Amino acid sequence: QRIDLFIKNRHKLRQRYDQQLSQLPIIIPFQSKDNYSALHLYPIQVKHDIVRKSHKQLFSDMRLHNIGVNLHYIPIHTQPYYQQMGFKQGDFPNAERYYSSAMSLPLFNKMTHEQQNKVISILSRVLR
Repeated sequence: QRIDLFIKNRHKLRQRYDQQLSQLPIIIPFQSKDNYSALHLYPIQVKHDIVRKSHKQLFSDMRLHNIGVNLHYIPIHTQPYYQQMGFKQGDFPNAERYYSSAMSLPLFNKMTHEQQNKVISILSRVLR
């Protein structure tokens, strides 16, 4: 019964993220005006042509500051089962490139502006 309210709250938080993160060397998630997402994730992409830290280093830096970021969408062809079937690194460069730059920031219904500001502040620092 409260799902619409939860999604509405996430959309407000997404808008704050979009505004506050717009000047950082990242790509913010695209939201089509034709769709209304539940926003269960807020996956950013780091611009590695500007940011010289590795994906793992950024993840570790954020986690070190108690920011619950997550990595998603490991390319399936890099999994051991598919490697045994003959797939190899480089077979799907777009999937690999996305995985090497994507990280989900915390986004949840009850997130406060203070919590979101902390995420933004720490992200700004670790991207330098």
